[in-house]
Amino acid sequence: MQIDVTGFGEVLSRWDNYVEIDKNRVDRFGIPVLRIQMSNGSNEDAMIKDMGQSAGELLEAAGAKNIRTYADPPKGRWAVHEGGIARMGADPKKSVLTQFQQTHDVKNLFVMDASGFPSNPCQNPTLTIMALCVRSCDYLMDEMKKTNL
Repeated sequence: MQIDVTGFGEVLSRWDNYVEIDKNRVDRFGIPVLRIQMSNGSNEDAMIKDMGQSAGELLEAAGAKNIRTYADPPKGRWAVHEGGIARMGADPKKSVLTQFQQTHDVKNLFVMDASGFPSNPCQNPTLTIMALCVRSCDYLMDEMKKTNL
């Protein structure tokens, strides 16, 4: 019998992890594709090492034999909750979206998904996405009633 134990953790927000438009590649419709720049920082490396050690200790305490742990993640991730790209914030120079997920540059554009998260924790973000969407819709409706949008 074989048992696998897998850990999940958050990749912290860092300026050297970003997405940009690849001007040299297009998809089958001729639309430029995204180029993802992503690497682990010291926190992620330490967290991955700790996950491997903790998994080994857990299995050993449960009586498992022939335990092999690893702490060498593949480039990119195989199990993620995608988020980011359009960070929320008050400063348009450091963020794309306002606190209501409205773009700083295009006032009638709202991005109501996980794009506004600067990072994504290991928990499923669906309920947070839904709560932010309700909050943003309330704001949007108020602004529409005032004819501000």
